[in-house]
Amino acid sequence: MTVGETKTAMRADAFAWARSATLAASIVAATRVVAKFFAWLFTGSAAVLGALADSGLDLFGSLVAAGAVRYAAMPPDANHKFGHHKAEALTSLGQVALLAASATLVAWESIQRLFMPQAIENPGLAIGVLAMSLVMTTALVMYQTYALRRSGSLIVRGDRALYLGDVIANGGALAAVVIGVYFSFPQADAIAGLLAALFLAGAGWQVARRAIPQLMDEELPDSDQDIIKNLLTDDGDVISFHALRTRRAGGRRFIQVDIQIDPSLSFREAHDITDRIELCIERAFPDADVIVHPDPAGEARLERRVVQAAE
Repeated sequence: MTVGETKTAMRADAFAWARSATLAASIVAATRVVAKFFAWLFTGSAAVLGALADSGLDLFGSLVAAGAVRYAAMPPDANHKFGHHKAEALTSLGQVALLAASATLVAWESIQRLFMPQAIENPGLAIGVLAMSLVMTTALVMYQTYALRRSGSLIVRGDRALYLGDVIANGGALAAVVIGVYFSFPQADAIAGLLAALFLAGAGWQVARRAIPQLMDEELPDSDQDIIKNLLTDDGDVISFHALRTRRAGGRRFIQVDIQIDPSLSFREAHDITDRIELCIERAFPDADVIVHPDPAGEARLERRVVQAAE
């Protein structure tokens, strides 16, 4: 298999696992929304309402993630020569607004229930729906964990973080309903709703923290850059390197670097070296788009020296 075919196969496998994970999340989220909506109608539970709002946001987020995975996989075109990867960060800003609105709604409802507690109607239904949601979400997180290992997708990583939080939130809502019904403490339902509102607000903050740096083309973390530098340093054909530039857009990393190699090498030999290094970096970061530019050692262009000095 050629270098190009290997790159294509790696990316195809990563996208396949990312797509399957987001599809599974969308199906689970839709099922949970329908079940919790009817449970809330028949119980009037603030804890169930908080869980319903959270599941609604999960459904929105998973649908956006599913669309973002497919859109990000589209090849560059005449109007988007660097690809379509930033669409994920742009849509995340809309998700932040929705998270804030839902957190406010659930908090308002829960505060009213805290001072004017109401008995939960049909508690068995509420317990059954929340327990079913907890089991489904736990199974989904297990599948997402496996898909994340195979794809390395930032989208799947973020989606998994939200659903992992749901496991905790649904467990808390379930405990609140049981305590409120069987231990005569109706305020537990309102307290669980307030905790759900805080969780929603925190999730919105986490989404914003991921989206804004991508829109600002922030450099990759030092830990990622250290891995790249170590790979370059360990390669026997690389005499030195400079002008390392990194950023993230959506579920993709972008890495560019200039290397200095033996000036006596042929064009074909230099090309093979850069291909090998690109593939090596992409193996470390399966979601990366890597460009390696070779320079003859000792003859780097003046502008590249300026870049290196600025670093």
